[in-house]
Amino acid sequence: MTGINRQGALGAVGKGWAGIINNLYDAKPKDVYVVNVKEKYGTLRFYVGSAPEWYFDLIDYYEHQSGEICENCGAKGETVSRRGWLKTVCDKCREEWE
Repeated sequence: MTGINRQGALGAVGKGWAGIINNLYDAKPKDVYVVNVKEKYGTLRFYVGSAPEWYFDLIDYYEHQSGEICENCGAKGETVSRRGWLKTVCDKCREEWE
């Protein structure tokens, strides 16, 4: 089993979260497989198979951080709703999204 590689994960979400994705891949133990990476309810979701508890804690930390970082550009953002869809964006990207 190979899982999703870094490039696949970077392509699965907006460029603003690239730093988070790279941090998670840099810290990832070699025997841990990334199963899925996506945006859900305005924040990052990073799913792995079996992993040490510290790595799950790191994932939780970065998933929470993603709710304060614009998915599009990486600036400080907030999770907003539009017609039932949630997205974490900065003020500038929010205007473009709305």
